[in-house]
Amino acid sequence: MADGAALPAAAGPSWVGETLNGGGRWTVRSRIPLLLGFMMLFDSWDSVVIAYTLPSIAAEWKLSALQAGWLISAGYGGQFLGAILFGALAERRGRVPVLRLLVLVMGLLALLCAVAEGYEQLMVLRLVQGLAIGGGLPVATCYINEIAPTATRGRFYGSFQFLMVSGFGIAALSSAWLIPQFGWRIMFALGALPLVTIPLLYVIPESPRWLAARGRSREAARALERLGSAPSPRLTEGPDVAVPAPRASAAELLAPGMRRQSGVMAALWFLTALVSFGLVTWIPSLYVSMFKIPLADALAYNSIAALSVFVLPILLRQSIDRIGRRPPVILGTGIGGLALLALVAVPLDARALLVGLSVLGQIGISIGSMVLWPYTAEIYPTRIRSVALGSFASLARGASMLTPLVVGGLLELTGSVTPIFWIFGLVSIAVSLLWLLCTQETAGRDIDA
Repeated sequence: MADGAALPAAAGPSWVGETLNGGGRWTVRSRIPLLLGFMMLFDSWDSVVIAYTLPSIAAEWKLSALQAGWLISAGYGGQFLGAILFGALAERRGRVPVLRLLVLVMGLLALLCAVAEGYEQLMVLRLVQGLAIGGGLPVATCYINEIAPTATRGRFYGSFQFLMVSGFGIAALSSAWLIPQFGWRIMFALGALPLVTIPLLYVIPESPRWLAARGRSREAARALERLGSAPSPRLTEGPDVAVPAPRASAAELLAPGMRRQSGVMAALWFLTALVSFGLVTWIPSLYVSMFKIPLADALAYNSIAALSVFVLPILLRQSIDRIGRRPPVILGTGIGGLALLALVAVPLDARALLVGLSVLGQIGISIGSMVLWPYTAEIYPTRIRSVALGSFASLARGASMLTPLVVGGLLELTGSVTPIFWIFGLVSIAVSLLWLLCTQETAGRDIDA
């Protein structure tokens, strides 16, 4: 174990944690990762759909590279704000009510994006939709981790994550067929599908950990029973003594006991997103504009990397409870970074090698992105977990907002992809080193510690 950012001292398992790890049928709990995973599939879809529609939009509206960058950044700008705002709101109002609101807003804005009449209108709509996209995933991740059993938390979260990240892959694969056949607007319209699932969010209970932290023990016990636990003696105890919801603030992440840990996590989230979203949003356009690959071929090649989105969550789901969270990330981001650096020396006409190395780079950084979510949820206590996830996700969105402008600006300034792959490769290797030297393992550790 590396001597990195120290984890908070264990406080022992809570009664909620003991119940979640205990006996019961847990029928409802076992279905929640599938329900929220489906909803967040379209969160991922909406987040990345601009990457696959952008070549067609740019051609139709005659956009420059910098204008295209601003269109991408608008969505990430909304996500930057949404992650902070709704992460804090979920600490005060609960996880489930906030999720209901976000899924509703996300779906309605997807429909409006599908009928946008021009560049400026689409940019504004993407900015507003980004608020819901940015807030949804941190709150859903927080909820999933708070109802999971400790021993198999990685597997439990992996079921949710498989569906959630499938949105990236399905968007890439379907775009290769839908856009040439029906145009780019249908890709946005499909993002409204989660609207039909909103009634199901009225079936699942509030997070019992969140309720217990507010002094609402009887409500927490009822929530546990709805999830599938055996009857709880807490239901026969006296009335709840509600604890006012604290004004959870991102400033708490910089408190003396958390400062070093939060600094490491901030760096990991920012740098990982810089590469991950940079590659996802720009690789299709780079294939077309710099490598002179026809659009249909570019979308088909990009679908190769998208296939990994279906495989990686399964592999991680089956392994990270046994081997830990850190080893897959250290290896994946390190190899991916070397692959991206190797692209600097590859001739532009060596199509197979270019595609192969870029896919390897995308896979490597994707591992880092996937593990960051559950790892971050595990190292912060319940009272600030949603704020932590929201704050770091917001930082990642900030990097995502910056990346398109940097890439677009470098392309206009230099006309070359070389500096882009230098930056992405070196940053990926830096991420690998941070995981190696500055983090500690969390597999099997109670999240209330």
